[in-house]
Amino acid sequence: MAIPTAKPQKTVLIIDDQPFFITLQQAMLQKQGYRVLAAPTGAEGLAQAKQHKPDLILLDVEMPGMDGFAVCEKLKQDEELKKIPVIILTATQSTKLNEKAFQAGAEITAIKSMAGERLLNMVRLIIDRRTPPA
Repeated sequence: MAIPTAKPQKTVLIIDDQPFFITLQQAMLQKQGYRVLAAPTGAEGLAQAKQHKPDLILLDVEMPGMDGFAVCEKLKQDEELKKIPVIILTATQSTKLNEKAFQAGAEITAIKSMAGERLLNMVRLIIDRRTPPA
């Protein structure tokens, strides 16, 4: 009889300069069993991505220093990180912003104020799609 093994915990990295948003998303994701890392700047986010190789990155667009588009481009230029899916989060949605996000390599864009359950569904969909069945 095979002993069931626990699925490895999936990791989500949140890169955002707003502590409130990080806390809110971190609580929601941890409640669903995800390991959550957070970084308040693009540079720190890139370093954490390199160190931890998360399964998904939630990335804010508007941050001081390096904005989300620049972070996404750097992720996608790195051989070790380029396959990590990125959800770009923004306060406002526009066709121009979506085009820029996709050009930078984002998987999808979402409104930052989106209901938690919708964002959680996006996270699950993207992570499950990347995870080969057992």
